[in-house]
Order: sequence, then structure tokens, then C-alpha cells
Amino acid sequence: MAKPILAILTDSIRYDNQHPLKYFKQFQVKHFYNNAPYGDLSKSDLNPPAGGAIKWDNFDALEKKLLNLKPDILQGSEPYASKTALRICLLTMKIARKLSIPYIFPMFENRPVKDRLGVITGSILKKILANYTKNAALIFYLNDGAKRNLLEVSVDPKKLKRELYGIWGVDIGLFRPLTKKVTPQGCCWKGQILFVGRLDEAKGIPYLLDAWNSIKSDFQDIEMVFIGKGELEDKVKGEQIKRVSWMKTQDLPAYFAHALFTVYPSVTLKKWEEQVGTVNLQSLSCGVPVITTKSGAIPEYISDKVGILVPERNSKALAQAMKKLLKNPKLRQKLGDAGRKLALEKYDAAKNIERIEKILLGLL
Repeated sequence: MAKPILAILTDSIRYDNQHPLKYFKQFQVKHFYNNAPYGDLSKSDLNPPAGGAIKWDNFDALEKKLLNLKPDILQGSEPYASKTALRICLLTMKIARKLSIPYIFPMFENRPVKDRLGVITGSILKKILANYTKNAALIFYLNDGAKRNLLEVSVDPKKLKRELYGIWGVDIGLFRPLTKKVTPQGCCWKGQILFVGRLDEAKGIPYLLDAWNSIKSDFQDIEMVFIGKGELEDKVKGEQIKRVSWMKTQDLPAYFAHALFTVYPSVTLKKWEEQVGTVNLQSLSCGVPVITTKSGAIPEYISDKVGILVPERNSKALAQAMKKLLKNPKLRQKLGDAGRKLALEKYDAAKNIERIEKILLGLL
């Protein structure tokens, strides 16, 4: 008997949202994507056992492909994300109506839409979201802010499910503690602190640099490693600072496992705030504690049992937290062990997808 087909419609594709699709067992998954900007996917990632990825170049072609495929469930985008995502939402409703199939979508956006886009645009998008949710069979939200945005348009609470849908979680086999520390190529320091992400204001780079520069003279055998690219990359330089250009997700675990801890000091901006903080989850899965901020949805995923949370835009608090972990290896071990346990319990992509599949089967 053929497996039911889940068609996923997205603008962009990356390792974090494509690779875990291999864990789908009850559905054949077809992931329709417009672009792959990160260059971090192999041929096997694009064609996992559960189903493959299909590139679309324009909406007319995408519509024809979907009508020919005749999926059993359609997953659209969220209208607050972008102009392309909004058009995907409209197409999702159209295809679902033509094929008489249920559609679902995940909600990540946690900034108030009127704050992000203004009163007029925000009001229009809220009306579109209200209509979109009215006809949706199910909506997965990933943080409290997304739930608030949904409830603002009077969505039926019975349609809401909190799951790591779209992010899925962490590959706990890939991101795992190493019994024998492996030093990544180019690393020669006794100890390292790690940052992974965009090198820009949103990720708190100015505050992290200020914090590290204020204490590094006390820890001359420690290096701060930045992995990523961005508008502030030219600022990431100096003694005891190393920058590694953006790398494939598959290559990150060795850096996490070698680190004493990870620092991820995101800040809230007018148009953006952290919706999950995947880097934090990856670090925990490697048994490496995190220092992060009380920003966006981060406190919903990280507690003081697995890391240290500090206020946003506070270089002094960041520096104090870094000194605390640098001077206390027992605390690092305690937090790291608790982080790995939390990752196994809540952030295992395979377990999360198994649970999500049961929910989706209930829609058929």
C-alpha cells in the first residue's frame, strides 16, 4: 500500500530543515523549494528515503507540479515571513481547495506584525492570516510569540499544536558528545569558546566582542572562535580571536565538541527576534553548555539548568558569565550533561517527527 504524500512548500531549503526528513516513516515527503542559498546539502540530503526535494522556479510551474502530484496533505508557509511566503500561502489555499485536501502550516514569526511592518501592512496581513487559519486543518507554532500572533486573529485554539515543526530538532547522532576530544583543523589553542551564526547586530556580535576583549587578558590560553559570515565580519579580529568562514552543518559538531562552551547573545530588533535558537540546541546535544540571552523565544528552549541566560545588549553580564564558566570546569560539566539529557528528551529530531507523523495521520 502506497504511503500518503506530504507536500512541503517553502521558499528556501537548507540542511537543518531538509536532512531530518529522512526520519519520516509513515509519509512520502516531497519538499518543493525555490532556492538553496546555503550550499550545505548533498544529493543524498535532497533525496532521502522518505522522499525528495523538488526545485520550483515560478508559481505557475509549482501549481502544475502539485496538481499532477495530488498530495494527501499540503504544508504551506506562514504569511508574515516574506512576500514569497505570502504567495505560497495563497497558492496553498488554492491547491487544497482544488484537490479537496487538508493543509497545514508552521508559525515561527514572533514579532508583533504591526511593529515589524507598520499599521497598514500589518492590518492587511492579519486579515490574510485570519482567512488562512480559518481554512487550515492544523497549525504548528514554535514559540509563544507565534501563538500570540495566531490568537490575535481569533484562530480556533483546537487547531494549534506546539511542535518543532519545520526545524524538527537536532540530529542527536551527528551532534553528540565525543569521548575523545577531536581538535578541528586549524585549532591549536588549549581551550576555545564558540560562536556560530551570522556576524551581525541581531546575533549580538558587538556585545560579544566587547565582553571577550574585556576579559581575554586573564585567559591567555583561551581563544574565541567565530564561525559565520555577515556585515560585521571585518570587526571580528584581534588577539585570541579566530574567524572561520561559514561551513556546512555537518562539519560543526567537531567545533562544538572541542569548545568549553558556546556563546549565543542574540538581541531583539524591530523586525526580528529569535524564534528558536537552533545553535543553542546543537550545542546542548553535543554536551556543551551555552551562554545566551533572554531574547525572543530563547528562554522557552534554554533554562539555567543547561546554561546561563543574561540580559540582552549587556556586555558586562556576558563577560561575567564567560568568566564564571571559564573558572569552573565542574559547572561546565554539570550544565553540559544536563544539556545532552534535555536534547535527548525534547530536541531529538527523529522522536519529534515520529510524534508529528501520528498527528498528521489523524488528518486523513
